[in-house]
Amino acid sequence: MRIAQIVIPHASEYERKCQRVDAAALAASHEVALVSIADAVGFDVAHVYAGDELPTGPFRRFPIPYVASHDVRRSRWPFGKPVAPEYVVTPEQLPEAVEERYFVERPAQSPPLHYTLGTFGAKRKGVANMVEQTLTRIHRFRDDIDWNLYDAVPTPEALADVDAWVDPATDPDDHDGFVAEALVVDLPVVAARTPINAHRLEKGRTGFLVPPSDPNELAHAILAALFKSEVADSRRRAARQTISKFRPRQRMRVLLHIYETLTP
Repeated sequence: MRIAQIVIPHASEYERKCQRVDAAALAASHEVALVSIADAVGFDVAHVYAGDELPTGPFRRFPIPYVASHDVRRSRWPFGKPVAPEYVVTPEQLPEAVEERYFVERPAQSPPLHYTLGTFGAKRKGVANMVEQTLTRIHRFRDDIDWNLYDAVPTPEALADVDAWVDPATDPDDHDGFVAEALVVDLPVVAARTPINAHRLEKGRTGFLVPPSDPNELAHAILAALFKSEVADSRRRAARQTISKFRPRQRMRVLLHIYETLTP
């Protein structure tokens, strides 16, 4: 099967991650190419990765069947109606996968003298403000905690430098928290209870979930994740037993079935 991958310029980091995972997994048995919209000719199927609705213009004469993370923006004009995707695949429909490079054993560590939190914050609505408010509350109780706000995609090496991962997402459609990667490398995780984080953390069984935009609850959960082993350790054990759900092969089964329904 010849598969074209298209990344829209405004694609989220979550969608860009999905494209990298899909390309690596599909390349073992299929021909996969990352192309522009204009070059999606001669392929059997295309997958479009985007951050929100697809622009109307480029999809008016799209030449092959395709799936996408979002639908095409509705046009006010009756003529030149865009070609809509055959499937709109949301994170609820298509399993999230983590790149294989994150599946490394994290060596056992003794408690540090100073603790570091990590968060991916590049251009995410409200995240920097939540970090500032929460850290102010934490420092009322502890002065041995710092917080790194990453502007680049956190690598396994970057995750190895922190003691807990926090996703203070304020938007329910924000999928860019890199919570799954933190679980895979065996970090304690605290996250806002958005739909995708509730799924990632199995409704709180494998990590701490707090109400979005609540710095008080977020501060308490972070302190529990770092210093209350009786509640934190059970979540980490559960996470270790379930991280296989983030292996790319789980996602590939669903994705290939979708592609095969679109090809003769």
